[in-house]
Amino acid sequence: MYQLTAIFNKVCLNDVLHDLCERKIEGITVIDVVGKGGIGFIEEGETPDLDPKVKIEIILSNDAFKESAKEAIRANTQDLGHGAGKMWVIKVLEVERIRTGEKNEAALTQSLVSKKKSNYDSCFTNIDTPAS
Repeated sequence: MYQLTAIFNKVCLNDVLHDLCERKIEGITVIDVVGKGGIGFIEEGETPDLDPKVKIEIILSNDAFKESAKEAIRANTQDLGHGAGKMWVIKVLEVERIRTGEKNEAALTQSLVSKKKSNYDSCFTNIDTPAS
């Protein structure tokens, strides 16, 4: 299992989320952040100019989902030029669903009852881009 973390421009968020949804990738956490990559962080005597970004975190059960999620992020953020963002992957040793006690891959998927109620064609229709 892996945790994929990515930070990129907010304007790309809805496109990234829709692409992840189409790829059947669930369990995405979105966090508003500000930051600056390695380009021009501080000019001498000035305060840091930090840009609004979003950070997403996804726990993925295997290499296929990991690569698919990375491609979804790349496909929707890569052509932004400088400041497009970064992503990284770390290994996850264990996951547990608090409510049911399910562990690892079982904790990463919806139950069959929940899946019947879920509709991937509209899973992100109510997403609002985080406020600037």
